[in-house]
Amino acid sequence: MANFDLLSSLAEIAGIFIGFGALIVLSGRDEEDPAEMGMVRQVVVSGLVTLVGALIPIGVAQFGLESGLLWRISAGCFFGVIWFAILHPTSRPLLINQFRNDPKAAAFFWFVLEPPIQVPLVLAMLGVFPERASGLYTIAVVVNLVQGAQLLAQVVYARIERTGAERSPSETSGTS
Repeated sequence: MANFDLLSSLAEIAGIFIGFGALIVLSGRDEEDPAEMGMVRQVVVSGLVTLVGALIPIGVAQFGLESGLLWRISAGCFFGVIWFAILHPTSRPLLINQFRNDPKAAAFFWFVLEPPIQVPLVLAMLGVFPERASGLYTIAVVVNLVQGAQLLAQVVYARIERTGAERSPSETSGTS
């Protein structure tokens, strides 16, 4: 199926996000602040969730199920993976800090990015639009990947702000 090629490519991109998270951790072990490390953990978890979500239908298809059932099962599994990641005990402090540290980014995450992930998955699980189930599923994976990109951007911007604040005024003005 053509969707499987797209999902496989999305899994590869998600794997890159996981790698970026690992590189960020390894590149600055000594100077990391806990909030920034929490954001890096969110990037890695988001990448893992996207990777798993992209691979679920490919694995489930190996059982020879008809298309409608394939996408319903896959959507249910992906929905479960997402909520497991959200409700996992290590995620709760990160979610609380996300709202404290950057309420606008948290609101964007929960009210702009999360509904286009959750709603299509619920529609696919319920079989509401069976002819569109693969599209509903794929959009959920794509938006989950965008969510990971948004988290990665937050980490990069936080690091830029932190390293810029650590420089002296003479270093930032270009004078010696």
